Amino acid sequence: MRYYSTQRPIIPGCCPRRNEVSEIHNFDEKTFCEKIGMEAWGYIDYNSELSEEEAAEYELLPENLKTFWAVTTAFYDDGRVVSNITNTTKAVLKPENVCKSLARKDIYVDWFESEKEALAHVKEARNC
Repeated sequence: MRYYSTQRPIIPGCCPRRNEVSEIHNFDEKTFCEKIGMEAWGYIDYNSELSEEEAAEYELLPENLKTFWAVTTAFYDDGRVVSNITNTTKAVLKPENVCKSLARKDIYVDWFESEKEALAHVKEARNC
Protein backbone atom coordinates (compact mmCIF):
# COMPACT_ATOMS: atom_id res chain seq x y z
CA MET A 1 0.00 0.00 0.00
CA ARG A 2 1.51 3.34 -1.08
CA TYR A 3 1.17 6.51 1.00
CA TYR A 4 2.22 9.97 -0.15
CA SER A 5 3.73 12.63 2.09
CA THR A 6 2.28 16.00 1.08
CA GLN A 7 3.69 18.05 3.98
CA ARG A 8 7.38 17.12 4.13
CA PRO A 9 10.04 14.76 2.74
CA ILE A 10 10.02 11.32 4.35
CA ILE A 11 12.58 11.24 7.17
CA PRO A 12 12.78 9.29 10.44
CA GLY A 13 9.91 10.24 12.73
CA CYS A 14 7.57 11.45 9.99
CA CYS A 15 5.93 8.10 9.31
CA PRO A 16 4.82 5.06 11.31
CA ARG A 17 7.70 2.72 12.19
CA ARG A 18 6.93 -0.75 10.96
CA ASN A 19 8.90 -3.74 9.78
CA GLU A 20 6.58 -3.86 6.78
CA VAL A 21 8.12 -0.94 4.83
CA SER A 22 9.11 -2.15 1.38
CA GLU A 23 10.23 1.17 -0.15
CA ILE A 24 10.72 4.84 0.68
CA HIS A 25 11.14 7.32 -2.15
CA ASN A 26 11.67 11.07 -1.79
CA PHE A 27 11.39 13.31 -4.84
CA ASP A 28 14.03 16.00 -5.48
CA GLU A 29 11.31 18.62 -5.02
CA LYS A 30 7.59 18.70 -4.33
CA THR A 31 6.08 16.97 -7.37
CA PHE A 32 2.54 16.62 -8.74
CA CYS A 33 1.35 13.01 -8.32
CA GLU A 34 -1.54 12.01 -10.54
CA LYS A 35 -2.56 9.13 -8.23
CA ILE A 36 -3.58 11.60 -5.48
CA GLY A 37 -4.25 14.66 -7.64
CA MET A 38 -1.85 16.92 -5.75
CA GLU A 39 1.80 17.59 -5.00
CA ALA A 40 3.81 15.40 -2.65
CA TRP A 41 7.38 15.20 -1.34
CA GLY A 42 7.61 11.44 -1.78
CA TYR A 43 5.98 8.15 -0.93
CA ILE A 44 6.37 5.17 1.35
CA ASP A 45 5.23 1.65 0.48
CA TYR A 46 3.98 -0.64 3.24
CA ASN A 47 3.24 -4.34 2.84
CA SER A 48 -0.07 -3.77 4.65
CA GLU A 49 -2.56 -0.94 4.99
CA LEU A 50 -2.20 1.70 7.71
CA SER A 51 -5.19 2.53 9.86
CA GLU A 52 -6.95 5.80 9.01
CA GLU A 53 -5.72 7.17 12.35
CA GLU A 54 -2.08 6.29 11.61
CA ALA A 55 -2.21 7.85 8.15
CA ALA A 56 -3.91 10.99 9.50
CA GLU A 57 -1.48 11.32 12.43
CA TYR A 58 1.49 11.42 10.05
CA GLU A 59 -0.38 13.38 7.35
CA LEU A 60 0.04 10.60 4.79
CA LEU A 61 -2.41 10.20 1.90
CA PRO A 62 -3.15 6.74 0.52
CA GLU A 63 -2.66 6.27 -3.19
CA ASN A 64 -6.23 5.16 -3.81
CA LEU A 65 -7.91 8.48 -3.05
CA LYS A 66 -10.96 9.18 -5.18
CA THR A 67 -12.67 12.45 -5.99
CA PHE A 68 -16.27 12.82 -4.85
CA TRP A 69 -18.73 15.55 -5.88
CA ALA A 70 -21.26 17.09 -3.48
CA VAL A 71 -24.64 18.23 -4.76
CA THR A 72 -26.57 20.54 -2.47
CA THR A 73 -30.30 20.65 -3.13
CA ALA A 74 -32.79 22.90 -1.34
CA PHE A 75 -36.50 22.11 -1.49
CA TYR A 76 -38.43 25.22 -0.44
CA ASP A 77 -41.90 25.07 1.08
CA ASP A 78 -43.24 27.25 -1.78
CA GLY A 79 -42.22 24.56 -4.33
CA ARG A 80 -38.96 26.06 -5.58
CA VAL A 81 -35.96 23.77 -5.96
CA VAL A 82 -32.34 24.92 -6.12
CA SER A 83 -29.62 22.38 -6.87
CA ASN A 84 -25.92 22.73 -7.71
CA ILE A 85 -22.57 21.00 -7.36
CA THR A 86 -21.15 22.79 -4.33
CA ASN A 87 -18.01 20.91 -3.35
CA THR A 88 -15.50 18.22 -4.22
CA THR A 89 -13.31 16.24 -1.89
CA LYS A 90 -10.63 13.58 -2.17
CA ALA A 91 -11.11 10.60 0.09
CA VAL A 92 -10.81 6.83 0.21
CA LEU A 93 -14.50 6.42 1.05
CA LYS A 94 -17.50 8.43 -0.14
CA PRO A 95 -18.67 10.96 2.50
CA GLU A 96 -22.07 10.38 4.05
CA ASN A 97 -25.12 12.13 2.62
CA VAL A 98 -26.80 14.55 5.01
CA CYS A 99 -30.10 16.40 5.21
CA LYS A 100 -31.30 19.28 7.33
CA SER A 101 -34.82 20.58 7.82
CA LEU A 102 -35.11 24.32 8.32
CA ALA A 103 -38.11 26.56 8.84
CA ARG A 104 -38.83 27.15 5.13
CA LYS A 105 -36.81 24.51 3.31
CA ASP A 106 -35.15 21.13 3.46
CA ILE A 107 -31.50 20.93 2.41
CA TYR A 108 -29.86 17.76 1.15
CA VAL A 109 -26.17 17.21 0.46
CA ASP A 110 -25.62 14.09 -1.65
CA TRP A 111 -22.17 12.80 -2.65
CA PHE A 112 -21.41 11.18 -6.02
CA GLU A 113 -18.49 9.20 -7.40
CA SER A 114 -18.41 11.04 -10.73
CA GLU A 115 -19.14 14.51 -11.99
CA LYS A 116 -21.47 12.98 -14.57
CA GLU A 117 -23.61 11.40 -11.82
CA ALA A 118 -23.61 14.67 -9.88
CA LEU A 119 -24.72 16.68 -12.93
CA ALA A 120 -27.50 14.16 -13.66
CA HIS A 121 -28.73 14.52 -10.07
CA VAL A 122 -28.72 18.34 -10.37
CA LYS A 123 -30.72 18.12 -13.61
CA GLU A 124 -33.24 15.68 -12.09
CA ALA A 125 -33.70 17.80 -8.94
CA ARG A 126 -34.25 20.98 -10.97
CA ASN A 127 -37.00 19.21 -12.96
CA CYS A 128 -39.00 18.21 -9.85
